[in-house]
Amino acid sequence: MDLFFANGVKADSSINFNDRALQYGDGVFETIRISNGGIPMWEYHLERLKNAQRVLGLPLESFFSEWDNFVAQNLSSIENACAKLVISRGEGPRGYKIPNQTRLNWWLKITDLPTPSSNEGFRVALCRHALSRQPTLAGIKHLNRLDQVMARSEWGAEEAFDEGIMFNLDGDVVEGTMSNVFWLKDGCIYTPDLSQEGIDGCVRRWVIKQQGQTSPVVIEKGAKLDQLLRADGVFLTNSLMGIQKVLMIDGQNVAQNPVINTLAADFEQQFVF
Repeated sequence: MDLFFANGVKADSSINFNDRALQYGDGVFETIRISNGGIPMWEYHLERLKNAQRVLGLPLESFFSEWDNFVAQNLSSIENACAKLVISRGEGPRGYKIPNQTRLNWWLKITDLPTPSSNEGFRVALCRHALSRQPTLAGIKHLNRLDQVMARSEWGAEEAFDEGIMFNLDGDVVEGTMSNVFWLKDGCIYTPDLSQEGIDGCVRRWVIKQQGQTSPVVIEKGAKLDQLLRADGVFLTNSLMGIQKVLMIDGQNVAQNPVINTLAADFEQQFVF
């Protein structure tokens, strides 16, 4: 499957050279899992987009008003797929200044879901490249992802890692290159604080909301690698892979915990009809 839409209309994959997404990374994106013609996690994607609208001043009103109808007309026959939604502030003249008048551009590319990992869990590397610190942009999935590009380039296929853990400038654990990080200790679930850097993932917020019904997730400031290595279990989350337990970090075995399997199964239930 390979479908491409530009501003809600089937199109080729061209982009105007003057678009601010191309020129300055002036926009945001969402990686979406489609199931049985709908987007079960859409409320979490929408929440993050509305945060980007507030912080970046993106003119998303028209997009929001058109989106439900677009989904009904174009996604209803799709059983399982993934999509990348890219939203740009639009085209503009040369220069960083936001134009007085902008017209949003957005693109959606739909492809098959990636093949699930055959491993029993993830083997994780430690990335040397540190995440840039910018509290204003923290949590937002903006288009500037060079930190992740640099970190992901640190290992190749021959090293058999599934993901890499990224740290901030102080050496604190923040996230994976494509995922959020959680760990369990003494019956509690922890996840790093993202107030200074990192992406506030949709599945991360689902876990926090789900667990909040019984025992709130602890948002840990200054999380250290040793906390993961001594944990009762570690897992990673993102919109396509859901919840994946970690088997090994930098060659060191990680404790396994059945709570992770239960949480992962609960998450997958929303994609079963």
